[in-house]
Amino acid sequence: MRQQDAIMRQLAQKVTDFIEPVVPYMVIGSKRAAEEAVNKVGPAVWELKKKLWEKLFSRDRPELKEAAGDLVIAPSDPEVKQVLIRAIINSFEKDPDLAKEISSFMEDELIQRMIVEQRMRTEDGSVKLIKQDSSEKTRVLEEFNKLLEEFTAKNNTVSTAHDLEQLEAESGKEETMEKALDFASKIQYGDLRSQALSLIVPYLKGPEKVKLIEKTLYSTSNIQDEDERARVLSSLVPHLKRQGKEEIIEDILDFSPHIQYGDAKFQILSSLVPHLEESINEVILEKALEMASGIQSDFLRVQSFSLLIPHLKGQRKEEIIEEALELASNLKDKDMRPQALSFIILYLDESRKKEIFEKALEMATGIKSESRRAQALFSLVPYMVGL
Repeated sequence: MRQQDAIMRQLAQKVTDFIEPVVPYMVIGSKRAAEEAVNKVGPAVWELKKKLWEKLFSRDRPELKEAAGDLVIAPSDPEVKQVLIRAIINSFEKDPDLAKEISSFMEDELIQRMIVEQRMRTEDGSVKLIKQDSSEKTRVLEEFNKLLEEFTAKNNTVSTAHDLEQLEAESGKEETMEKALDFASKIQYGDLRSQALSLIVPYLKGPEKVKLIEKTLYSTSNIQDEDERARVLSSLVPHLKRQGKEEIIEDILDFSPHIQYGDAKFQILSSLVPHLEESINEVILEKALEMASGIQSDFLRVQSFSLLIPHLKGQRKEEIIEEALELASNLKDKDMRPQALSFIILYLDESRKKEIFEKALEMATGIKSESRRAQALFSLVPYMVGL
């Protein structure tokens, strides 16, 4: 359940980020608004965003439309955006088929490219990573942007070429991609390097894809900032097909001892778990458990174990469940204990499930803070039916 929650939240976040620039035009819904949106983002982008909007908002979900309307009124308020994300998550929970449909839509290669370009595009429509005061950083950015724009132009040429022209265009595109990746890997500024690398990843494809991603991985290991490194590492695996995926996951897990901050480790681990196959290699699974064990926060460690438990079997599964229950029951912040226990209840047998649920419920009802008590009780709601 917790693994599914993480997947749903990531999907809802991605959907919200994708439609956010055109939400005002969608909410207004007039012909004039559509024309303005086309002028702003282009006809092809508008049609795809409109298609996604219709998939979500054509359903009987008044809370979605209300949340979207609030985002138009207060576009810079992060809390308002979170309300929309939560409303989308609720829609996915009520309609799993819709979640599958939207997930498939967002995984389309064209959508992935648009997401990258949206992150790069400034208000005037020019392609940039970020604005920097440093003249040296500006020069580096301009040079990298030039390479990426060259690659994008060649990528468009490939889509319209035929036969021999197609082969020549593909060759030129791969060469330009290699140049961009080499350049990004050697950027001395850690923040710029991580952003450049993460922007390149969605464009990687073809027989050299695994090799290029491995190169990105090793370059990322030199990024000192933990959050920046985690962001790039967690962006790698979703762009891999089945072939080579396990090797990349194992390589990423091998880097975990070099990542000091637990929240960065949790971010990476939670991004990897949805891509673990049912018959996951035991070596990889043990490395994932080792990574989870290295997370300093007991709460995040419990949550990490809960993501991995579905992939465990036999005695090893029982050991991790017991370790997680022990951690959850003894958190220093007593108000967080019920929520931590809720991560594990799902994986217990029926008799034990009832015992731990009652224990967590007693803890939750005893919390003095009204808001924290409500949060704790809400985490236990899924288990109230049938117990």
